[in-house]
Amino acid sequence: MKRPLVLVGLCSLLTLAAAVFFGAAVSFVLLWVCAAGAGVTFVYWRTRRAVVFPLAFLTAAVALASFCLYTRFVIEPPRALDGRDLQVEATVCELPVRRYGRWYCVVRVDRAQGQALPRPFKIRLSAQKMPEAEPYSRIRGKIHLFLPPGGEGYSSRGYYASKGVAMFAYLYGYEGVRILPPVSRPPYYYALTLRRRLLESVKALLPPDEAALLNGVLLGDTGGLSDGLISDFRTDGISHILSVSGLHMATVAELMIFLLLSLRVPKRAAAAAAGCGVLGFMAVTCFVPPVTRSGVMCLLLLAASVFSRRADPLNSLCVSVLLICLANPYAAADVGLLLSFSATLGLVLLAGPAARFLNGRLDRVPALSPLVRAVDGVLATTVAATLFTLPVVLLTFGSVSFIAPLANLLELVPSSLMIGFGGAAAVLNLLLPQSSLAMPFALAAGLLAKYMRVCAAWLARLPGAGGSASQGFVPLWLAGTVLLFAAALALGRGRRLFPQAACLSVILLLTGVFSYQIPRRGAVRLAVLDSGTGVSAVLTRDGRAAVVGCGGYHSGAVLSYLEQQNIRSLDALQVLTAEREELACAAGLAGRFPPRCLVSRQGNRVDGFLQAAASKAGRCVLYRQNASVSLWGAATVETRSCGGADAARICAGGISVLLLPGAADAAALPEEWRAPDFLVTDAPPAGQTPPAACTVLAVEGGDLKKSDAAARDRRRLWTGGCGNVVLQFKGDRTLSIGREK
Repeated sequence: MKRPLVLVGLCSLLTLAAAVFFGAAVSFVLLWVCAAGAGVTFVYWRTRRAVVFPLAFLTAAVALASFCLYTRFVIEPPRALDGRDLQVEATVCELPVRRYGRWYCVVRVDRAQGQALPRPFKIRLSAQKMPEAEPYSRIRGKIHLFLPPGGEGYSSRGYYASKGVAMFAYLYGYEGVRILPPVSRPPYYYALTLRRRLLESVKALLPPDEAALLNGVLLGDTGGLSDGLISDFRTDGISHILSVSGLHMATVAELMIFLLLSLRVPKRAAAAAAGCGVLGFMAVTCFVPPVTRSGVMCLLLLAASVFSRRADPLNSLCVSVLLICLANPYAAADVGLLLSFSATLGLVLLAGPAARFLNGRLDRVPALSPLVRAVDGVLATTVAATLFTLPVVLLTFGSVSFIAPLANLLELVPSSLMIGFGGAAAVLNLLLPQSSLAMPFALAAGLLAKYMRVCAAWLARLPGAGGSASQGFVPLWLAGTVLLFAAALALGRGRRLFPQAACLSVILLLTGVFSYQIPRRGAVRLAVLDSGTGVSAVLTRDGRAAVVGCGGYHSGAVLSYLEQQNIRSLDALQVLTAEREELACAAGLAGRFPPRCLVSRQGNRVDGFLQAAASKAGRCVLYRQNASVSLWGAATVETRSCGGADAARICAGGISVLLLPGAADAAALPEEWRAPDFLVTDAPPAGQTPPAACTVLAVEGGDLKKSDAAARDRRRLWTGGCGNVVLQFKGDRTLSIGREK
C-alpha cells in the first residue's frame, strides 16, 4: 500500500481523540474490540491482502493501549491527591503569566513532606503574588491541590493533560515561601530566558495593545490579550492566527533561507541552518503541541532538501502527529493541535486544486494576472483550511463563523508580514538596544497590529458574523456528512459526486442552525453556567442578554456562553459578591460587551476591576440594600444584600428563580423570597436555605461527590463539569429544562 505512515498517523490521532472524549474506562473496552478486529482481519485472507484493515485496527489498538497505560501510571496518581494540602518543593518549568488578577505558572513537584510521590508531576500553580523566580528555580511552600475543571472529553482537564499538567494548585503565600536557585540550567533554561527577553523587547518597542497582539501571534503568549480581542478572533474564524503553528514555522524557515541564500550560502547548508532555527523557535515557544507538530513537519521537509530527497507533505504531517502522540497520548485533547493538523491537511489536499479551479475561471486579464492569482491563492487557502477545521470548531467552540473567508482574506497576509517585521524588531532591539535599527521594523509591525485589531473588531460586529452551533445536532450533522461522502464515493465510483455531497452537507448544517434558532425567537432563557464553584447565570432573549453573577474560577465561561449565543447587546451586568475573581470577570465582560446597566453594591465601587467595568457601562446602579431591573418587559431581576454576598430573584413567565451564593446569609432573605420555584446555589443546601421545587447546584464535580445525597436527589440538578443547566420560560408557569455543553 502507498503511504503506510499516513494511515498509521491519521488512525493514531483519530483514535486518541476518541479515547480522550470517551475516557479511560471506555477506551479499555475499545482496546479489546480493536485487538479482536486486528486478529480477524489478519486471519481472513482478503482483508490481509488489502493490508489497510489489519494495519488500521492494530494501530488503533496500540494507540488505545498507550492511552490507558499513560492514564494509569502518569495521570491518575497525581489526581489521587485531590483536595490535599502539601508542603512541597517544586521546580519552575515555564514563565509565569498574569490573568484575572492572579499569577499562573507551571511547576514540577519534585518532593512533598510526609507524602511519598510515585514520580515527579507537573501542576499549574496560582498565587495572588508570584514570588520572583527565574526558570528552573525551586519553590518551597505549602500548596492546596485540586482537579482542573471539567470531566472526561475536551474539557480543561484534558487540555492541561495534553501539556503534561495533571493538577491545579494554589500557593499559601502567608505560610512562608522560599525561593532557591536552580540546581542546573539545561538548554531549555536558556530558551525560556530568551523568550522572556523577546517578550520584554516587544513591550519596550510598542504600545501595550499592539505589543500584546504581536507577542500573541509571534510567540503564542496570549496572557496579555484582552478577552474581547480573543472573542473577536474567534467570531471571525481566525483563532488559528493566535496559535503558533505552520504559518509561523514557514515564515521563520523562509526568512532564514532567503537571508542565507542572499549571502551565497549553499542550498543544503541553508536548509540545515534553517532547521536549527526552527528547532530554536520551537523551544522559545515552549514546545506546545501545535508548535511541535508544525516544527517536526518543517524539519522533515528541510531534511529532504539536505539529503536531496523529494519531500512528501502528507507523510511529514502524519509522521509529526504520530511522534507527538507517542510522547503524550493526551496531545489529541489539545484543540490547537487538532486545528493545526486539520488546517494543514486541508492545505495539502485541497488548496492546490481550489487555486487552480479559481485561476481557470478568474484569471482572464493578463495585466491583472499576478493580483488575481494572489487573491485566488489566499481564497483557496482560506476555503481549504476552513472546511477541514469546521468539525473541530463546531465540536469545541459550539459556533460557526460565516465571515471566516473574508476575515482570512483581510488578516492572513498582514499577520505574516507582522511576524516578519515584529521578529526582526524584537531581535534587533535585543542585540542592539541602543541603536535605532529596530524602529522601522517596529513601526511597521505596530501599524499592522493596529490594523489587525481594528479589522477584527469591525468584522466581529457585522450582522450575521457567526452563528451558534452548540446543540446536539452537530454530531448528527458530522455523521450525516460522513455518510453523504461515503455514498458519493460508492455511487460515483470516484470523487465525481463530492461537490454535490459538500453542498448537501452545508445545507444540512444551515438547516440545523436555523431550525434551532427559530423556535427560540421571543423566548426568555436562563442558563446556569458550569463555571466551577460559583453562581453565574445568563438571561437571554433575541440576541440580548443580562448577566447575574460572574462567580467561579472558570471566569471565561460567561464570555464563551455569550459568544456562542451570538449576543449583540448586554443590557445588564450584576455582580453578587466582592470576590476578586468575580469582579475581574465583570471587568473583562464589560470590555467585550459594554453593559447598558451595571448593578452592584455600593461597597464594591472602590475596587479597580469594578471601576473599569463602570467606565464601560451606560449607567450604574449602586445600592445599599436592594435594587430592581426590568428586562425586555418579560423578566425582572431583584437584588438584595444578604451579609457577605447578595441574593438575586429572577421572575419570568410566572416562575421565580433565586440565586443564592454560598457567602450570602439566607436568614436575611425577605419572606416572599423564601419559597422559590428554583434555587441556584454554589453550596449544598443547609438547614436555613429556602426550600424549592428544584435546586441547581453550581459546584465542581469533586464537591458533588462529597454530597452523595445531593447526587441522588431527583429534585436537584448540578453543573459539576456536566454542562450548563438551561431553563426556557414559556409563560403560564410552564418551562422546559435542558442541558448544554
